[in-house]
Amino acid sequence: MAISIHGELRNPKKSPWNFERFQSDLERRMMDRLERDPHVVKWMKRHGITIPWIDGQKHQRRYVPDFLVEYEDGRKAVIEVKDPSRVDSNDVQRKRKAAEMWCKQRRMEYILATVG
Repeated sequence: MAISIHGELRNPKKSPWNFERFQSDLERRMMDRLERDPHVVKWMKRHGITIPWIDGQKHQRRYVPDFLVEYEDGRKAVIEVKDPSRVDSNDVQRKRKAAEMWCKQRRMEYILATVG
């Protein structure tokens, strides 16, 4: 189970913002990984992306993925971080399918990451 911590990463080098908020230790670790990755040019959590999806009760929902990332080769990716124990849940898989379709329409990549 992910440790539920909240906080801010101050003065990230690859985000356009002077701080980024995280809602879990998994998100904080992904921020660290993105900051260190030499292929990442830019990343942000406050990206404004909202993806519609349908839950198991057929209700329309809106999903805000964790990160928008731009790589040195011009690729863009939406990254969602999840605890490995939650990856196979129905809601996560429904969100994943909606996000993959949303990204494909925009020539972007969708990555569901478990950060170890």
